[in-house]
Amino acid sequence: MTILNHFVDVYKYVLLLLLLSTISISVHAQEIIDCEKALDQEPYFVRHKSGGKDQALQRDIEILKRCGNFNPVDSAFLKGNMLGMLMLQEVRAGKPATYRTMVDFFQNFRKTAEYKDFSYGLALYRKIGEKKVNLQDWPADQELFVRMGFTINDLEDFKIFISRPAHAELSYLQVFSKYMNEIEAMRVDK
Repeated sequence: MTILNHFVDVYKYVLLLLLLSTISISVHAQEIIDCEKALDQEPYFVRHKSGGKDQALQRDIEILKRCGNFNPVDSAFLKGNMLGMLMLQEVRAGKPATYRTMVDFFQNFRKTAEYKDFSYGLALYRKIGEKKVNLQDWPADQELFVRMGFTINDLEDFKIFISRPAHAELSYLQVFSKYMNEIEAMRVDK
């Protein structure tokens, strides 16, 4: 009986340690950001060129998302190069290089016709991108490609391309990628 009691005590101790370490990890992972302080700081991406996996850039993006009330459309802009370009534009206009400057930029940008147009185009891209090619739906589906700058001739050429049996089970995004690769392969200036 004492061995069993000892085993139960050790088991309880191990469970308690696991529970405490899990709580500690989740608290650390959900860092509390004081937006009032953070918004007036300079983001990491201002002085550093970084890739998408860079932890400091990810922290910049997390601060912008939490403190800037960003939506999925805004998130399309949350890439290092794009953020850097937008910040440079704002700094050249005399604004400080802070998170708050980026948040203010997006609050103002959301009110413009360009933002509404971008938002509509992004929604259309997401809707059509994964949709399987369907010639019956082509008259409606071609809107995305018109917005991308396709001419009437481009649309006709692409329609012929998507009508190939090999493309019947592919999404518009997959077929578009193949189409662009084929065009690239035909370039004579390579």
